[in-house]
Amino acid sequence: MTKNKKPILNTIVVCRGVQARAEYLEQEMPGYSGNPYIEALPPILTEDEAADSLRRYPYHDESERLLPAQVRLHMIQSALQFFEPLPVHLDLEQRFSRMIRGGYRMRDPLDRGYWNNMNTKLELLACSTAPLRNQARPLPSGFTIIGCPGVGKSTSVEAVLSLYPQVIFHGKYKDRDFTRAQIVWLKLECPFDGSTNGLCLSFFHAVDDILGTNYQNNYAHGKRTGELLLQMARVAANHGLGVLVIDEIQRLSRLKSGGAEKMLNFFVQLANTIGVPVVLVGTHKARAILSGEFHQIRRGTGQGDLIWDPMPEGTWVEQGDKSRSPDIWQFFLEALWKYQYLHTLSALTPKLSHTLYLETQGITDFAAKVFMLAQARVITTSVDGKEELTSDVIRSVAADSLRQAQPVLKAMRMGYTLKLDKYEDIRHVDVDTYFQQTLCDSEAQPILPEDESAPTEEKEKCEAASVPTDGTPKTKATRKQRKGKKTEPLYAEDDVRGGLDSARDHEVSPAEALRESGLMSSEREYLGGEKAA
Repeated sequence: MTKNKKPILNTIVVCRGVQARAEYLEQEMPGYSGNPYIEALPPILTEDEAADSLRRYPYHDESERLLPAQVRLHMIQSALQFFEPLPVHLDLEQRFSRMIRGGYRMRDPLDRGYWNNMNTKLELLACSTAPLRNQARPLPSGFTIIGCPGVGKSTSVEAVLSLYPQVIFHGKYKDRDFTRAQIVWLKLECPFDGSTNGLCLSFFHAVDDILGTNYQNNYAHGKRTGELLLQMARVAANHGLGVLVIDEIQRLSRLKSGGAEKMLNFFVQLANTIGVPVVLVGTHKARAILSGEFHQIRRGTGQGDLIWDPMPEGTWVEQGDKSRSPDIWQFFLEALWKYQYLHTLSALTPKLSHTLYLETQGITDFAAKVFMLAQARVITTSVDGKEELTSDVIRSVAADSLRQAQPVLKAMRMGYTLKLDKYEDIRHVDVDTYFQQTLCDSEAQPILPEDESAPTEEKEKCEAASVPTDGTPKTKATRKQRKGKKTEPLYAEDDVRGGLDSARDHEVSPAEALRESGLMSSEREYLGGEKAA
């Protein structure tokens, strides 16, 4: 390396998987037979087989609840390794199964003329930065996954990818020499600066890290963006890349003029020329990029876009009621709830379920971490060895550990979906910092019921944030309260507007506030579940 050239810092974290020798399986679908890239893949899974393969239950024993507190504080972190397959995960597994095999179907490395045709396509790719037209046959080119942080997009994609070997080494196929290192999947993060060059360098670095090759040194120095993209496509073709996953795609919005369009165009070309499906994963901030002027990336989606919403709360199903199955949220909690390490085993009740949902809004990451940290709070603040998980504890822990996310969670609770657009991200729970804080706080105060506790700093900030941006107070009552004066009620006792004000003050939905104030009847009254007064 010359003195003038700066070394390239390998700072990316490579998502690694299993490497295996090729074992060829007979295919049930005729179109998949005779292709070593497909026959070397694991068998196609049924829905039950996929659920069993994805499910991850850490070891747990009821006797562990009797262990000393300092030991149980370590054991409660097993909730972070918990993974319960939900319908969205099974859908994701099926998408990847179809997509990878569909992409390989038109890429038979033993087909006569395949490599000559591939070289021709790569030459065409080098001559143009625009998407290629008049393709002989459209290929399934992947899809996009859009959702708020914490719902499990990245974790779930990695779990599905782990069902496949990352690298399959071929040596001989049906008495024919076939030496190839097939890369089934590769997952990268979009560079922080959103640059195309950074993505190419990350790609070469990842392949070198996985295969022990030297592509980064060979292609990284003195190459312009167009040359890097061409070499990236060539490496992907030579190693039979099955799918390329690009995470954190919302970072593309930070590009200068034209950069994002160039990168997205390349993804389309990668699929249309050499048949490599591309999966783009990002937060809602990426919607403007993927559905706006860069509509070409959406035209190339072969599996349909996946909008990943938080779990809905649904309707509680009593245990023993076999007439219907629990909704997704209850199903998730019932699997998670057994990872309790308190002396007193707290049963999962509709009240606890509803409280945890209100505080986390069905976001998987938040729910698991609040459940874990609530146990830590109970263990470290218990009096006379009485340990019980209550709604007040859940509310208190959520207020402390989800401070950065409170504006978004409040908007979600109130149904103000338009407000979510101004939040670029939701910061994840800093478990390590909060956990250490809990352990070191030997003089922690007991948890007070919600109506007895003083307003938290975050709640005061949220209330202040609800004042219009022009500086005028929300109501006359707010202005007078700030002066410390007593005020008369603004509305009559049976005025619906008073119920709506109560909803804002208590951060609950308008429907729930109206029902609690008696201004709106419960729907159960008309279904025979409650008697009219």
